[in-house]
Amino acid sequence: MRLKTAQKIFTRLVAIILVANFLLPVPITKADSLSDLQGQLQKLLNQKSKNKDLISQKQRDIELLKQQIQSVDGQISSTEKAIDSTAKQIDSTSVTIADLKAAIEKEEAGLLEEQDNLSSVLSSWYMDGDSSLLEAIFMADNLSEMFNRSEYYESVRQQVEVAIDRIKVARNELNNQKNDKERKLAELSDLKSSQEGQRNYLEDRKGLKSSLLNNTSSAVSNLQTEQKNTESLIADIQGRIDKIRAASVGAGGDLVSAIDSSWYYQQDDSRWKDQKIGAYATLGAVGCLLTSLTMVAKYYGKDYDPPSAASSSAFVRGGRYDGSLISTPIVSDGRSQPIDWAVIDDELANNHPVIIGVALGVDMGNSYGVSHFVVIKSKISSGKYAIHDPLGAGRGYLKSQAKAMRIIRP
Repeated sequence: MRLKTAQKIFTRLVAIILVANFLLPVPITKADSLSDLQGQLQKLLNQKSKNKDLISQKQRDIELLKQQIQSVDGQISSTEKAIDSTAKQIDSTSVTIADLKAAIEKEEAGLLEEQDNLSSVLSSWYMDGDSSLLEAIFMADNLSEMFNRSEYYESVRQQVEVAIDRIKVARNELNNQKNDKERKLAELSDLKSSQEGQRNYLEDRKGLKSSLLNNTSSAVSNLQTEQKNTESLIADIQGRIDKIRAASVGAGGDLVSAIDSSWYYQQDDSRWKDQKIGAYATLGAVGCLLTSLTMVAKYYGKDYDPPSAASSSAFVRGGRYDGSLISTPIVSDGRSQPIDWAVIDDELANNHPVIIGVALGVDMGNSYGVSHFVVIKSKISSGKYAIHDPLGAGRGYLKSQAKAMRIIRP
């Protein structure tokens, strides 16, 4: 009995354990380490460099294609003019041939008429037989009259023959001219066909170049979009690296977090972390300076939060410094200057928070080597300083990391 009861209890325990294991949440993957993030960052930077080179090459290709298309357009225009000129010559030659045909027909009609005239003259002598000649002799008043009449007929016959010869020469000359014009017309037709073939070839070539231009332009657009995405990933990973570096010192540093919720803002607050402050940079990734300025503005009684401060300020758009602050009207910003702890102590003694720039080992390309900004709110008795860190609580920095300061007024 006891054994059965124990078996039931054991069975229930096993079931409870199985159910409990089934209901437990899936373990969260461990966050990337600093070395992992640095590896990812380096890959992205390499990809960015390759994309930049590829975009530059594609843009050069685009300019070359545009020049080639412009050149082909010029060739097409010249060919069209040549075709028009050839077409005009064809029309002119066709008209000339038509005129020559009409002239030949006219000459042939004249030839027929003169041949008829000659036939009439000859027939008056020969077609009626010898009797006509004898009749002419007997009917003549004298021998002289007979010879005069004979000479007259001979003269008329010769004139008709001369006219016939002249007409034949003119007709032959016109035929030669017509043949020449017809050969020229054939040559012009062949030339026009060749020119039209050249034009069609150039049109096809232009179409190919235009297609290549469109494809290359589309490729550049895609690469630029990819480049923006890469830049956004770079900014995100850089922000995560900054957070890890900032947290590495912890509360044991010289500058420690002491958040006062009445005027504290966090740059990666879910309400505004994705707001753009550049072409691709966001408040959550690179908004530490703006967030620090917003906190000081809030301390001085200004009604700003990071989004409204961002919409009132100007930032660099694009390039390496995308999202860097250019100007802001929310407070009087004294700009970065070399760190001076005596000045900072004096400012704090007069209830003026000071923004300082700290170096986290990341090259941001500025003269102080600063890659992150925090607000020093007060000096505490241990010789340390209480700060508002836009990256959140539980962080700390060494004084040696502080490289620059910004004196702020309302």
